[in-house]
Parts: sequence; structure tokens; C-alpha cells
Amino acid sequence: MAHAAVVSLMHTLEQILQNPNPHLNPYEQQEIDCLSKKLSFLQDFLEEYSQNSSEHVISVEIKIRDAAYQAEDGIESRMCNLAISQSGSHGQESSSQHLLPVRRISDTDPHTELQKIIKEFDSIKEEVVKIVDLQKKITEIDTLMEGVMKITEGIEQSGHFLPSRPEPSGQSTTVGFEEDLKLVKDRLCNGSSGLRIIPIVGMGGIGKTTLARNVYDDPFVAYHFHIRAWATLSPQYHKRDLLLSLLDHFVLLTAETRKESDEKLADRLYKSLKGRKYLIVIDDIWSTAVWDNMKLLFPNDNIGSRIIMTTRMTDVAGHAGLSTKHHQMHFLNEEQSWNLFREKVFGQENCPPELEDIGRKIAKNCQGLPLSIVVIAGLLSNVGKARDEWEHVAENLSSFIAEKDGQCSEVLNLSFKHLPTHLKACFLYMGVFPENYEILISRLIRLWVAEGFLKPKNLKDLDEVAEEYLMELISRNLLLVRRKASNGKIKSCSIHALLRELCVRIARKEKFLCVKSRYLHFDSEEATFMRRLSIHDDASYSPSEEDMTVQSMSHVRSFIYSGWDETQLHSYYYFGCPLLRVLDMVGLELTKFPDEILQLVNLRYIAITCLDKIPPSITLLRNLQTLIVEDPCGIAIELPEEIFNMPQLRHIIISRASLPPVFSIPFPDSDKHFVLENLETLSMVQDLGMTEHILEKMPNVKKLGIHYNTTIWHVYDVHLQKLETLKIVFDSPTNSTFLRSITSAPRLKKITLEGGRTGWEDMTIFGSLPNLEVLKLHDFAFIGPVWVPVDREFPKLKFLHIWETDLEHWRADKTHFPRLEHLILWKCSKLVEIPLSIGEIETLQIIETDYSSPSVVKSAKDILDDKQSQGDEGFQVLFHPTKARLNPLKFGLWQDDSGVIHRPKRKLDMLRTQASRAAVRIVKASPENFMQLVQQMTGKIDENIAQTQEAHVVQPSPQAHRSSKTC
Repeated sequence: MAHAAVVSLMHTLEQILQNPNPHLNPYEQQEIDCLSKKLSFLQDFLEEYSQNSSEHVISVEIKIRDAAYQAEDGIESRMCNLAISQSGSHGQESSSQHLLPVRRISDTDPHTELQKIIKEFDSIKEEVVKIVDLQKKITEIDTLMEGVMKITEGIEQSGHFLPSRPEPSGQSTTVGFEEDLKLVKDRLCNGSSGLRIIPIVGMGGIGKTTLARNVYDDPFVAYHFHIRAWATLSPQYHKRDLLLSLLDHFVLLTAETRKESDEKLADRLYKSLKGRKYLIVIDDIWSTAVWDNMKLLFPNDNIGSRIIMTTRMTDVAGHAGLSTKHHQMHFLNEEQSWNLFREKVFGQENCPPELEDIGRKIAKNCQGLPLSIVVIAGLLSNVGKARDEWEHVAENLSSFIAEKDGQCSEVLNLSFKHLPTHLKACFLYMGVFPENYEILISRLIRLWVAEGFLKPKNLKDLDEVAEEYLMELISRNLLLVRRKASNGKIKSCSIHALLRELCVRIARKEKFLCVKSRYLHFDSEEATFMRRLSIHDDASYSPSEEDMTVQSMSHVRSFIYSGWDETQLHSYYYFGCPLLRVLDMVGLELTKFPDEILQLVNLRYIAITCLDKIPPSITLLRNLQTLIVEDPCGIAIELPEEIFNMPQLRHIIISRASLPPVFSIPFPDSDKHFVLENLETLSMVQDLGMTEHILEKMPNVKKLGIHYNTTIWHVYDVHLQKLETLKIVFDSPTNSTFLRSITSAPRLKKITLEGGRTGWEDMTIFGSLPNLEVLKLHDFAFIGPVWVPVDREFPKLKFLHIWETDLEHWRADKTHFPRLEHLILWKCSKLVEIPLSIGEIETLQIIETDYSSPSVVKSAKDILDDKQSQGDEGFQVLFHPTKARLNPLKFGLWQDDSGVIHRPKRKLDMLRTQASRAAVRIVKASPENFMQLVQQMTGKIDENIAQTQEAHVVQPSPQAHRSSKTC
């Protein structure tokens, strides 16, 4: 993680240079600038040699990482000390009388300390220069050796050009791949006569090679093509290796042939394929450049030749198969997983009845990844058929596979090793989240930015860079898309359990992050060197952990707590980290805003759930970028006026906030106090008045949420030039004049309106917005029996969602919504029908509705029939059960497709479940010990309840699913 460490340190130095401190003399600033240049050199080296795994490169990477960490610790410690001392001298003291002491660097003179850091990096730079020179010489020698090999005796048959995996021999299992096999065979043997590329895409271990192997060895496919050839590439692609591997299928490779140049070998391959219907399988392509290098080797004689390529990279598939759609591999469903597992463990025999339930659980826990299923089945077939052993495996599946099977780890490790250096930190960061966790993209991007390991790119801000990196990881099939937002962008993602296990394991080794959970633990010595701590809500605590001193946590930059906890999370975990940048523990409810947080002056990101006001001394956190405060009771929290003197703030997200009166007071041009130039997100604000004085205090906001519970409406002229997303919740009816003024920002792309009860005739307010793409109308946002849209309105609208209305007649056609792609109608019980002419919109892809109106259901089916009769096979109509609206991922609640509301399991749930299972086993084995077990488990539960009461944890009401609710 040397690259991430260097980028983070460069961010720290850049911040110091951009915000000069009077305690730094000009000479020190000059030295910081000098250090930045040295780091830039090292950064270039790390990027250029990211795929070099030589011992020398790995060794110097570790030195760079550790030196960068040490330098950052020293520099940030000094800056924190200065910030605390300055705040004290200015009278900004916290109300707390028991603040933890900020760790200070040694008594060494700061100038001497900085010179020591520079000297350390000078030494490393010299070593890097030597390595670069050495690598150049090695490259020259390799080039000479290639020439020698071409003119000497030739390469032996068993030389290095052979495939990295053996050529297919015999068919492997097709369990779960039956439909894939049928589809790929159809594309091979039918269709156009021209040469077609068929990319097979998916994450490592999902079965790409297995599918290609079954297709390749299929008798009908073998009969259909004149010749076939298979080549497996490695990430270190060499064209000569590919040429010899393919030619070996067609011609007898003599010693003379092997001595030929690459150009002659390429010509020989081309002629061998010319005029013959061929099938070529290229397994495991890693880059577009590799395909560009080989594509001219294959002639197109318009006789039905085909090339199958397998890859983990979606962009490679799209680049190679420009004229054809790639075949995306999918995870197996539960039944397919069980069938594959059962076949691999028991073969033709039946599974013993007493093992079937636990066997199905193991298969399900593999999350549909064939490699995982095959590996675990192989391991279980060798450990016996005892149920307790299988139960142990089921509870520790991912770690069990990682520890016991080298092949599985090798396949997955390859994906990490091949990542460019700028993506490795982003990928390993996914280990902070629990298994099967749905990760909101907005949260992930804000965390990445706050962590400081994103490298600035051209003129793009770091949010855009983070989004690009995220899409790269998805394109490489390392992250899974869970949900998409209304604008088509990805809303949430997740990571497969085995890949997450890989992240945790590598990140721990690299001192990048450490996870504490039910199965993962760390000691104080290990925590001393970690940069990030992730605590899961199933983690256990022991008295010995309280001996962990503040000093042992002094290097930690991030504390992330995932889940909802009913037990006390000890504050020394996060308040004992004086250099903390990220504090994310929104799942733990606090009765008051902790004073200790105010001493963590290095914080860039705070996400908490709190029932108390935000103190004015929040300004001590001068580096803060993101402030998230959830309040499950929905009571408005007044923001202190001091918060608007924090220029680094980019995101303020509060369940319900009210602005101080000073926010509406004009100020002279010479006084830029209370201006948040960098603020991009402000939500949800109560009764925000859009006066000119308010707008000049947040000129660059892009996302705004407002909650109105007033009945007095003032008309304002809104000139938020960068506003793109607007959400407004009305507790009482509004009027069209006010609505027009509040939604008049010229760049608005997304509007969510809840309540308001405006007449449909005023929909022209939104129809006239030139850039509007997403419109959500909830909870009687518009009312009335008839809606007649106006021609040429909604020119760019793609997504329309109407949830709960009294609309009866909607008189619309394709001219009113020319670009509509997605239409959702829920709880529109009085609506007579969806206009059939809506189906004539060429861009329309999907209609979703519930069963609240039978006539709407019928009209949706009619539109579907009409679309399909016209050959539009991609058009979809989805029907959902009528259900109450619930804000997803709010207060730890979620709702399944049947409308049932769930909350996540907590520690007490787990203890009760363990007690129940253990009781059943003991009652069966020894009834007389049953009462003893009950007493033990009851004691544990009582202990947890006591801890909960001591922590004063407040639980959210299950009914608090709307932000307007109050306790």
C-alpha cells in the first residue's frame, strides 16, 4: 500500500502549503515543497512498477510505505497540536473537563524533524534509482536472450510458451450452466457468416473457462468447425507465446519453425486459418491492448468463423466485441448451488438426510460462485460426514476456503495483483464492511475522499475520481451492482464474500486496515501499526482490551463501525485515536454529541446518530468535509451559526436541521464570513427561505433537501446555478407560485416532491425545466382527477415515479415524454388506465406498477403485448405487491419484495439463537445439564442488557420510517 501512503502524505503536505500557518517559517515551507517533489518521483515509480513482483521492488515498496506513514504521523501530530493550542488561546474550549490528551511528537525541533524525514526519503530515492537502472539492464538482457534463442537450437517443446493452464481434455460439469451452454452454442453455430467475437465475462471463479471448455469440447461444435484451437494467456502477455500455442494445434512445430521471427509465425498462423471455418478460444485476456495486438492474426473470410474470449474485464469484452453483445456470467441460484455441491461431494450417491439442511446452507453461503462450491465440496469430501464439522465449516466458510485451498486463493489473488496501483487501496477498503453488506455508493465515495488515498486527476474533483475508480472495479467484476438509482447510476454495491476475505487478509498484512468481528480479532501490538479499524456489531469485548492504551491507537486514521448495536461500544476505540480522519458509527445511537470528538481536530468525516444539538465548538474541526447526523426521532436540530465558518465542509446531511437566524442576514462584500464555497450537499433543512442572502452563503450547492412545515409561503427568485438534485417535503399544501420559484434553478436534473397537493395543471412548472431527467411525485404531491400534459414539455425526462395520488385520467402520449425510459405507478388506485400511446415512446424500457388498480394492471399488460408484437423483446412490465413506503437503509430497516419489514440481527439475537441451538443439543444428549446451560446463557444476556443500559442507547421506533415523525 505504498502508493496509497504516498498519495495520502502528499495530500497532507498540499493542505499545509495551501493554508499557510504562521508557526511555519518560510524555510520550513520550502522544505515541505522539496519533500513533495521527492514524493512525486516515488509515486511515478510505484505506478510504473506496480506489476513488478521482484524482491527488490517489493522491499523498497515496504520502505516507502513505512516512511510515508511515519512522516505523516509526525507532520499531522504537529499540526494537531498547533490547532489545539490555537483554539485554546482563542477561547474555543470544549465544555468537557476530561478530554483525552493529543499525542505529541518528540521534543525534537520541528525543523530537525522535517530534515530527518527528507533525509529518509533521499535514501529511499537513491535505492529506487538503483532498482530502475537494474530493471533496465534486466530488460536489455531479456531482449538479447530472445534474439539468441531465435538463432540457436530453438525452444524445447516444454518451453515457457505453453499455456498457463492445460488444454481442455474432456468435459467438466455443466451444473448451473445449461442455459449458458445453449446460448453460446447458438451464437457459435448460427447467425451471420462474418467473423464474430463472443466474449464471456465474469469475476474470477464464476465459471468462464468451464463454460468455454464445455462449448469447445461439444461434439456438435467440433463437427461444425473445420479446425479448433485453444490458448490460455497469463497477465504477462507475449505475442510469441500465443502464436506458438495456437500453431501447435494446426502444424507440426519443428525446431526450425520455432526459430522463426514473430512476423513469420504470425503469417504462418494467418495462412493456416485462411479459408477454413475455425473456432479459437482465447482464455483470460486482461487488457484491450492485448486484443489489439492479436486481432489481425485472424482472417475474416465470411464463412462463419468464431472467436471465444474469456475475461474478467467488461471493458475488454466491449472493446473486442464491438458489434456483438458479450455473454455475462451470473451466479448460481440456491438450487443450482445445491445441485453442484451435492454432485461434487456425493457423486451419484444420495445426500444423507441429516446433512441436507446444513449442506444446503453451505451451498447457499458460497453465494453462487462455482469455484467456491467446488472447492468447499472437495474439502468436505475429505473431512468426513460428521454434522458438527459441517456446521463449523458453514459458520466460517470464507476463511475456511482461504486457509485450506491454495488454488482458490490463487485465482482470486490474480485479480488483485493485476489491479493498477491506484485501484488497490479502493479495493482493499471494501474489507471494512461486513459480509453481504449493501454499500451505498454516495457513502463509499465520501469515505474514499476523506481517507486521502485518491490521486487527483486533471481538473476533476475527487468525487469524480472516486466515481471513475468505482466503475473500474465494477468493470473488472470485483464489485457487484446491487441497486441502480432513478437516473441510471449505480446506487449501491456489494462484494462477494471470498473477495472480501481476500481484502481483509491482504489489508491486514499491508497494515492498511484491521477488522474486529466475531471471527476476526486483533491485539494492542497489532493495532499500533494499523491505519484503519473496522468494528462489526458481532464483535465481542473482553476486559483485557481495556488495557489498550491511547498510545497504541495513535496511528489509526479511520474508525468505522458497521451495524446496529444494543451493547456498549467502548469509547476508547475511537476517542483514543488523536489523528483520526474518519469516524463512521451511525449505527450506534448517542444521547448527546460527544465532547471528545471536538478534540479530534484532524477529522474529515463524521457520521453519527445523535439526539442532541451540535455544539458551536464544532469549528475546532477545521478540516471537516462531511458531517452526517442521523436522528431517528425526526426532531429538528438547529445548526450553530459557527458551522458556516468551516470552509472545508462539502456535505452536511442531517435528518432534519434548522438554520440559525444569522443565515438570513446580509453581509458586506468585504466580509466573507459564513460563506461555504465548497458546500455541495445540504439536507434536510427545515423551512429554508430562498432569499438572496441565503443563496450567497452556499453558491455552489449541487444537492439540496428541504422540509417545509409552514403554511406561509414567500416567493423567492432562486439562482443556485449548480443545483442539480432537489428534494422537498411539504407537511401542508403549498401554492404553484411558490413551487415555481423554489424549483427554478436552471441545471436541475432530479426533483423529488413529497406532499404539497398542487393541481395537475401546474405540472408545467416541471415540464418547462430544460434539463430535468428524474421526477418523483410522492404522497399526493399533485392532486386532481385529470392530468393533461402540454406538448413539447419534459424534453429530457427519463424517469417518472408517481406514488400515491387521486389521479383518474392521464391524457398523455409519446409527444409529451419523448425520452421517457422508466415509468413507476404505485398506489394510484383511482387511475383508470395507463394511456396506451405511452407504449409508443421509443425509448421506454420498463413500466412498474402495483395491484392497487386492476385497470392499470390490464393496460400495462396491453402495452406489453403491443410492444412484443412489434418485436421489442427487451421491454419489461413488472408488477409488485402494494406496500407502504419505506426509506431504504434508514434506521437499519429494510423491506423485502413481499412488503415485510425487517431489522438487522443484533448481538442479543445471536446470543438467543446460540442458546436455543445449544439447548436442543444438550437436551438431546443430557437432559440433566439443560438447566445449567440456561443459567449460563441467561447470565450472558443479562450482562449485555446491563451494558446497554449503562450506554444510554436509544432505540429507533419501528414506525419512524418518515423523517417528519417525532419522538
